[in-house]
Formats: sequence, structure tokens, C-alpha cells
Amino acid sequence: MSLGYHPDGAYRRYGTVSICLHWIIAALIVVQLCLGWYMNEVLKDHSPAKPQVLWFHVSVGITILLLTLLRIGVRITHPAPPLPASMPTWERAFARGTHVLFYMLLLGLPVTGWALVSMRKGPIQWWGIPWPKLPGMTGLSHATRHALSHAHVYVMIWILLVTLFLHVAGALWNQFSATPVLWRMGVTRRAGSIGA
Repeated sequence: MSLGYHPDGAYRRYGTVSICLHWIIAALIVVQLCLGWYMNEVLKDHSPAKPQVLWFHVSVGITILLLTLLRIGVRITHPAPPLPASMPTWERAFARGTHVLFYMLLLGLPVTGWALVSMRKGPIQWWGIPWPKLPGMTGLSHATRHALSHAHVYVMIWILLVTLFLHVAGALWNQFSATPVLWRMGVTRRAGSIGA
């Protein structure tokens, strides 16, 4: 699979690996948001289904963490295609800032979730495979645990939702303006584009 790199330095479209990772992670984010809402707003605290939903949520979260690390590695070794030269400076800054914030959230949310389950008794499993606990999570004060839980369940989730809205709105805004960029992350190739 191509990563979208060409020896002549021409970048037009994200490569296949980046596109696949983008859409897989996007789908998993939607799954996680639905699972989190269902687990915290629908299921009762003592529901027999809650542990199963929790560990499915944990497995999806660890998967997002691993795929995000892979995506960052690909991004470092194969930089993103340049934005159109005609795009205003403020839009370029907005796009870059949104991407940086996304990466921070896609690392921060799984890590804080990992920390929370590391505080629990019993092992952690990732799709049935034993997964290590984060060190130093036992013996924390109730206030620290509550703050970490609040940051994971409320603060970062709302920031993610706002960032997701801005990301989609920005892509659609440019798609229907003079500088369409949505095709660069599309699953089909635009006529005349380079990369696959």
C-alpha cells in the first residue's frame, strides 16, 4: 500500500495507509462515544451488562491508542500533503491546530481511560489478551481518582465533540468553497491526483 510519498516531493493526496487509519479511527471514535453514553447514561450502576460493556469500551480505547500511535508514525515519516496555496492563512492555522488537538485527545482519552481501569481490582484485557496496568495507579486519593474520571468522562469528551464538529465543518466549508480538500482523504481517487 502506498503511503502517498513520491521521490520528486509531490504530495497531492494522503496515502492509502493514512486514509485507512483515518477512517478506521473515525469509526472507532463513533463507537466509543456511543458505548460511553450507553454505559454512563442508560445502564444502571449494578446492571449485569455494565462490566461487559466496560471491557468492550476498554478494548476499543486501547485499539484507538495503538492506531493513533501508528498514525503519528506514518505522519512523521510521510508528511501530509500541503494545503492549497490559495487557502487563507487563518484557515491553514485552524486546520493545523485542529489536527494537533485531535492527536492530543486521541492519546489523552485512551491513556486516562487506561489509568482509570488500572485503579480497579482484577486484570485488564484487550480483546481477551492480557494488558498491563499503568504503574502508580494504586493508592491514589479519592479526589485524584474523581478528578481523573471527570477529565475523561466529561472534559475531554466535550472537547472532542467540539473539535470533531469543527473538523467536519471546516472540511465541508472548504469542500464547497474555492479550495476543496475533502478528496485528499477520500476513499476514491480524484482525477489527476497523485498518490494512492
